[in-house]
Amino acid sequence: MAVSYIEVTRRRFPDQPPYQWHESFDVPFSSLSKPLTQAKVALLSSGGVFHKNQEGFNPVKNDFTYRVIEKSTNPIDLHILHDSYDHSGAKQDINCVFPYQRLQELEDKRVINQFSQRAFTFMGRIFSKTKLMQELVPALLDELHADQVDAALLVPV
Repeated sequence: MAVSYIEVTRRRFPDQPPYQWHESFDVPFSSLSKPLTQAKVALLSSGGVFHKNQEGFNPVKNDFTYRVIEKSTNPIDLHILHDSYDHSGAKQDINCVFPYQRLQELEDKRVINQFSQRAFTFMGRIFSKTKLMQELVPALLDELHADQVDAALLVPV
C-alpha cells in the first residue's frame, strides 16, 4: 500500500509550515563508466541508522552529520534515531532502510564487483537545502571519492 508521505508529514507535524519540496533539474547524473559486474558500489541511507558505539542523530530535523557503518557490522549492533517514519519494519530487518546485507549478497553473487567496505547513513528531515548542499553532500562525496567507488545507491527514507 502506497504511503502519501506529504500528507503523513503534514498530519504528524501540524505545528510546522507546509514543507516546500525541492525539485532539482540540474542534477549531475552520469552514466556508469563500467558494467555493475566490474563496479565498486557504496550505500547511502537517510534512515538515521547508527552503530551502537556511535552517537545517535538529532531526531527532530536538520542534523547535517553522518555515520560510517562497516559492511561487516552485525545487524544487532545497529539502531535508528529518526522520528519521521515507523521503525517497526526496520527493527525486524534493518535492510529495509539500510540494505547493506543485500548489497553484500549482490557482491557474493557477482552482480556487482564489490560492495564498498564502508556505508554511510544520515538523517532525513533536512530542511536547509543550502547547508545540505554546502556541508553534508561535499563531505559524503569526499568519502565516496576516498573509497574509490564507481556508483552509490541512495536509499531515501
